[in-house]
Amino acid sequence: MYFRNEDIEKLLDSLRIEEVVGEFVDLKKSGSSYKGLCPFHADTNPSFSVKPEKRICKCFVCGAGGNAINFYSKIKNIPYMEAVKELAKKYRVNIKEYNAKNIDVDNEKFYQIMADSHNFFMDKMFAQESRTALNYLSNRGLDTDLIKEHRLGYAPAKWSELYEFLKEKNYSDEDLLTLGLIKQNEEGRIYDTFRNRIIFPIFSISNRIIAFGGRSLEKDDSIPKYINSPDTPIFKKGRNIYGIERATNIRNKNYSILMEGYMDVLSANIFDFDTSIAPLGTALTIEQAQLIKRYSSNILLSFDTDKAGKAATERASFILKSQGFNIRVLQFDGAKDPDEYLKKNGREAFLKVVENSLEIFDFLYELYSSEYDFTNIIAKQNFIERFKDFFGYLTTDLEKEMYLKNLSQKTDINIDILRKTLIEENKKKFISKDYIKQKEEELEKKVFKEANNLELSIVEMLFKKPEYYEFFKNEELESDIANKTLKFFEEKIKENFNFESNNLMREFEKYIKSDNNYLDNKENNNIARIILNYVVDLPEHEKEKNYIELFKSYFRVKIKSRDKTKDDFQKKVYFSKFKEKIEKSKSVEEFIEIYNSFRYLF
Repeated sequence: MYFRNEDIEKLLDSLRIEEVVGEFVDLKKSGSSYKGLCPFHADTNPSFSVKPEKRICKCFVCGAGGNAINFYSKIKNIPYMEAVKELAKKYRVNIKEYNAKNIDVDNEKFYQIMADSHNFFMDKMFAQESRTALNYLSNRGLDTDLIKEHRLGYAPAKWSELYEFLKEKNYSDEDLLTLGLIKQNEEGRIYDTFRNRIIFPIFSISNRIIAFGGRSLEKDDSIPKYINSPDTPIFKKGRNIYGIERATNIRNKNYSILMEGYMDVLSANIFDFDTSIAPLGTALTIEQAQLIKRYSSNILLSFDTDKAGKAATERASFILKSQGFNIRVLQFDGAKDPDEYLKKNGREAFLKVVENSLEIFDFLYELYSSEYDFTNIIAKQNFIERFKDFFGYLTTDLEKEMYLKNLSQKTDINIDILRKTLIEENKKKFISKDYIKQKEEELEKKVFKEANNLELSIVEMLFKKPEYYEFFKNEELESDIANKTLKFFEEKIKENFNFESNNLMREFEKYIKSDNNYLDNKENNNIARIILNYVVDLPEHEKEKNYIELFKSYFRVKIKSRDKTKDDFQKKVYFSKFKEKIEKSKSVEEFIEIYNSFRYLF
């Protein structure tokens, strides 16, 4: 059972959280909120708060809460997707249910592991060992109630405390490595990824834990101050946004405030600026901009006031303009970032900053003009050309004309000259970018084709050596035929099918033809090739030689496609040793043993 994120959002928009919670908790009005006894612990003093305007509930003692679906799932002790289904039926919200067997998105076990890990971190926040974390947060203006409200946690300094906690719940090492909660060194020792760090939970739009950010409490400068979860089946750093679970506020208020870091967003929320969000430790991406735009096209940029912050504002503005945003920029005096400004000056002063914010063109004009001497003709020419990128990312002719007119008035340069320089001649530059992109896509298609041919050979091998299925069953393959083959093996193993049977190919062909999408001539040709090669036999030594080469070729493709941006020095060293050992392996069995011992590097 599976529901799309859009449908879950539709359900959350339709539910009145006070009504959902009120079925189980006796609520009493308290200002704009409701209060009652917490149903998740022995509560004698009403500590459970429901905030309809934010569509969340929260216990300020045990920390339980979330949106209406989270609450219903916990109170009924049922899985999250089951809660979605029941609430949709109960409140007559029409959403479509999908079969997870046909859509490869059934990641419930990963969500559960992340939820259990989050509970572990939250419990540790108020243990004796977390005093340093509490002192740090207190100095940043967060008291106990705010820590609980924002569900912050603490990762103990011990090497494997989270790992031991999760192993007691019978989670596999493979799944924990996949989620980036643990790491494994070259000697095979497993240890926690997050140690002695304040934990910031990262939520999906539907308010489910998908990742963590960790702020180090170590005094060692060689240790990264912030680390994030890696990309996983349920989290993509470049596609998710910190604070996006409050997207309803963005939609209702029709604007968002894009900030740099976790503490900026938390501070803004403390002062009731609850449309604040942040990228996840990287520059803003197009995917993140597209996600934000689903809720509002109006955005305030509130990055740090230093040179790097201004450069980040410039880069973000290009991405946002390419997606059609209306952009204003906040500027602070006497503070390095919005977190510091809010703590020094408070909410009313911040509102004044919002009122005095600069439209993005005016911000860029001020930024660029501070770098050039307008009395110098060459400098003024270079100043005009600085706007080429900005105009290249504009999406409408109306915007281009308005900004051209503005620039013409400010610089006293004829608008037709500016149009020729910044629009007409500038097209060549962006055509060039499109050409480069086209070439990159052609190269990707070529690599994809090569990968598909390799995977077809792997499929042929699996029918002759079914025991190798165990290696490939959890690998992420590209081609449709390869994934269908793995599904076929999975189902036949459950049926205790004898893979040495003469009916193997007949069963496979029947399985493929039972698929509603079986109308592809290319797929027909692939199946014919698989069947033909199945009956062709080779001497044993040749087969073994071909098999080990296939495994090595697959490894080389994986090496090419992996994201190297997350590599630290130690990881690079391990990978170098890994590749060397793999290339020297003499048999498939030796290859698999080496590969499994280094699998965590992917």
